[in-house]
Formats: sequence, C-alpha cells, structure tokens
Amino acid sequence: MNYKVSGLILFAFLILSAVHVNGQKLKVIDSLKQELTKKHADTLVASTLLEISINYQQFQPDSAMAYANACLKKSLALNYTKGQADAILQIARLKRELGNSAEALTGMFEALALYRQINDQVQIAHSLNDISIIYANDQDYHKSLEYFKQALDIFKQMNDEKGESYALNNIGIIYQELGDIEKAKTYFIQSLAIKKKHHDLYGISRGYMNLGTIAEDNKELEEALAYYFRADSLYEATNDINAQASNFTGIARIKNKQGKIQEAKHYARIALAKGKEVNQLSFMLNATKLLASLEEKDKNYKASLEYQKQYNDISDSLNNENHRANLEELKTKFNFEEKEREIALLKKDKELQEAAAERKTLLTYSLAAGIFLLLVVLAVMYFAYRTIKSKNESLDLKNKEIEEQRNNLDTLNREKDRFFSILSHDLRTPLNSLKGFSYLITQHVHAMTPEELLEMRSRIDMSLDNLTELLNNILEWSMASSQKRKWTFDKINTTELIAKNISLYNPTAENKGIKLLQKSEGELFAYCDYHALNTIIRNLLSNSIKFSHAESDVTITASRTQNSIRISVKDKGVGISAEIQE
Repeated sequence: MNYKVSGLILFAFLILSAVHVNGQKLKVIDSLKQELTKKHADTLVASTLLEISINYQQFQPDSAMAYANACLKKSLALNYTKGQADAILQIARLKRELGNSAEALTGMFEALALYRQINDQVQIAHSLNDISIIYANDQDYHKSLEYFKQALDIFKQMNDEKGESYALNNIGIIYQELGDIEKAKTYFIQSLAIKKKHHDLYGISRGYMNLGTIAEDNKELEEALAYYFRADSLYEATNDINAQASNFTGIARIKNKQGKIQEAKHYARIALAKGKEVNQLSFMLNATKLLASLEEKDKNYKASLEYQKQYNDISDSLNNENHRANLEELKTKFNFEEKEREIALLKKDKELQEAAAERKTLLTYSLAAGIFLLLVVLAVMYFAYRTIKSKNESLDLKNKEIEEQRNNLDTLNREKDRFFSILSHDLRTPLNSLKGFSYLITQHVHAMTPEELLEMRSRIDMSLDNLTELLNNILEWSMASSQKRKWTFDKINTTELIAKNISLYNPTAENKGIKLLQKSEGELFAYCDYHALNTIIRNLLSNSIKFSHAESDVTITASRTQNSIRISVKDKGVGISAEIQE
C-alpha cells in the first residue's frame, strides 16, 4: 500500500509549503535576505525570517532550522503570537523530517493552542493536518482520522472547497488503510466531485488513481483499469511523468492479474522508460521487479535474469542514496545541536555579565552608607549569603550534571537505535542480492548456459566481498568510537601496502573492465598505524571501483611532499555533488 501513504505525504507538502522548491530558490532567498537589511516593521522582519526558513527547507534543513529559531526569538521579544505559532509549527515540521516524531508532535500541539488563542482558522486547519500526518506515518490511523475530520469541519465552515477536497481525499486514504473500502470509496468520490468543479487537474488525476486502487483491492479489474487510463490521460495533458510511471505500473499489474502477459510487459516497459526519464529509482525498481516476474511467467528465463540484474543494480543504487540521505540527515542534526549549544553558551555569558553588574551596583551603594556598624552587619550578612549561595550553586551544579548525564544517555540510546537501523538497511543490500541469485540458480539452473553460471558466481563473489568489507568497516568504526582501538605507529612501506591492495581488488576491477594503476617514486616509507592506513586505502579503492564507469582507469599515486607522504586515488566515476562535498 505504499502508493496510499505517499499520496498522504504529498498532500501535506503541497498544502503547507509557502513557496515550492524550484530553480530560482537561491535567488528568492538572496532577495529575502536583502529585505532584512532594510528598515521594516518588526513583525515583517519575523515573517521574512520564517519565509527564508521555508525556502531553505528542501535543500538546507540546518539553515532552515536556524532561521525558524531566529523567527521564534524575534516573535517572543515582540510578544507577536502569530509569529510565535508560525515559527513553532515550522520547527516542528523540520523535526518531523528529521524523524523526531515525538518532539514534532509536541511543537504542533503548542502551535495549535496559539492559533486557537488568536482564532486563526486557516492555520488551525493546517496544524490539524500536520498532526494527522504524524499519526498516520506512525500507523495510528484512528487518531489520524480524528484530526483529519476536525480539519475537514473547519474547511467546510470557511467554505474552502480546495482544502475540503484534499481533506476528504486523505480521510479516504486512512479508511483504505483501515480496510473500510466502502467508506474510502465514498470519500474519494466526494473529493473528486469538488476537484472536477474547480477543474483541478492535479487533484482529479490523483482521485482517479485512488479509485483505481480501491477497485483493484476489490478485484474489480476492468473498473480499476478504466480509472487508471482516465488518470493517464490527465497525466499526459499535464506532462506529469512521475505520476505516469507509477500509473503504468498499476496498469501492468492489472493486465498481469487478467492473464494478459504480453500487454502487462508492454505497460511495465513504458513504466520503466518513464522512471528512467525522470531518474526515479523507486519507480524503476518496481518496474524491473514486475518485468522479471512476467518474463519468468512467460518462460523467457534469460530476459528474466537480465531484469533481475537490473533490479539488483537499481536496489544497490537506491540503498546507497538512502544511506547518503541518512548520513546527511544525521550531519544536519549534529550541526543544529551544535548551534543550539553555542546560543545557550552566549545566553549564559550574558546572564553572568548582567549578574556581575548588579553585584557591583549593590556594593557601591553599600559602601556609600559610611556607617561602620552597618558595614559589619552587612559583611556578616553578605558572608552568610555567599555561603548559602555557594551551597545552592554547588547543589544546582550537581543537579545539572545529573541532568546532562541523563540527556547524554538518552541521546546515545537514540543514536544507537539510529545506527542499527542504518546498519540493518545496508546489510540487506548484499543479502538480498545473494537471495535473488540463489533463487535463480535453484529454479532455473538447467536453463542457464555455463557462461551465465560463471557470471552468476562472479556476482555472488562480489556481493560476499561487499558484505565482508562492510563488516570490516563496522568493526573498525566500533573499535575507534569505543576508544578500544590501540594505535601502533611503525615504519610502513607505503608502496608495498598499495601494491597489496591493488592485488586484492584486481579481480573485482577486472569484472567491470577497470584497470588499477600504481604510480610511486620508488619505495616510500612513512610512520603510521598499519591497519588504519590499510583501511583507508582499501575503502578508497573499493569506492573508486564501485562508482567508476566501465572500461576506465583507477590510479593510486604515492609521492613525497617535504616531511610527509601524499597518497591519492583518482578515478573517472560519477563524482560527488557540491552539496555533499561540503
């Protein structure tokens, strides 16, 4: 049911984003920053900070979080309730995208309460939508339904038919997840009627798609097919290639269920071509998986094997993208926490300066009294005060240390869970490949040529090598992060170590037609930890081979630079985008 959940999330982005991400995004941000340098009303400054955050949201979440916090600080200083609510809601959305559902939900309820104070019905409805989406993503569909219906009531009261139509659509999706097909269909039809009234082509096409899924779930295949073709005519008119790729996959599924294998293959190939056109790996993955199954059913085992290979390659690429996205997400989170710590330290420093100034003023007035007895009394009182304050401060410090240790422990537990999630995801890639190859060999070994079996064995070896390399890297990381790793510095022959790794990876490189070349100025020695340097060279070579184009060269060079040895690896691969490099 992935198509249903993704439809719900897409609605949230379309309704809640102030400005769509496009090629002019940075120009818009620069223009907004210029506005901040001009003299405007303070509430307009807060609104501008929020708009900058919204524009940053899709490609620089850490900057988006910083500007949202700046908006909140400005609004609190002005006692500007709407600005506070808008900033809190934006921060909550960013936390939701970071996977922190609990804190996001708390922020959304806080924003909802502020909107109710100022009776901002539009933002009340949008806040309820945000809350519903979090419950839906956590599969608490009954809670999600409750808040979606509250949002629907508000849209009806405001005569906002567009908001009403999308709320009806989302309620239909939730009922479909709950298995209440009749109610889901009723809400989809109501939503579609409003979208047709307003000629909302985007909404109409999605409405047909949803009704198609309902019919498909009910095994009403001809009806489902009719809805899918209606949706396709609108996708064609609006040039919505992403939706076409998903829709053609649905048509291929129906044709397969009807036993029309050739037609199913035809539409699955169109879905694959559309997915390639927009470079959407998830669409390509679904299409190749379906094509492999169809070719196998049609007894075209060689074609099935080719599509299975494509499926494995796309799965590897998709997992790599998800892995990089997870790493970027963690990096963003760490950057944001570092900024929060800096802000807290600055605030504490300011408080200390203010406290010092207050004590100085108090001392000046005390000395001005000039009465010896009063000075003695004040001295005694001051001494007692300092003693009590010192004890209280000591107690506060210990309490803060305990609280900080508890927070650190909570953070470590969350990051441990996060790490095991990423680890399990990465381990599935080579294991799924091995499972797929094992299935093909078991079921179709008699239909394969010796050359195909040799190729299959080579791919199995490659998957096992990738799995071994992953486990070695995890072990190295674990030892380093737990500080159990003992570093040993010896005189190492770097030329010999490079040659050893080239020999190790030559078989893998040859499978892709890649030549591994070594350039060194004779034997070069350096003092370093042998295992650490070996791990670095091994990872660099492995990544270069993995991401290089076939029939290309990978060159590793060692050269002397003053008092050090410089080792570099050069390949002709796909490269790394500027955003990820930073």
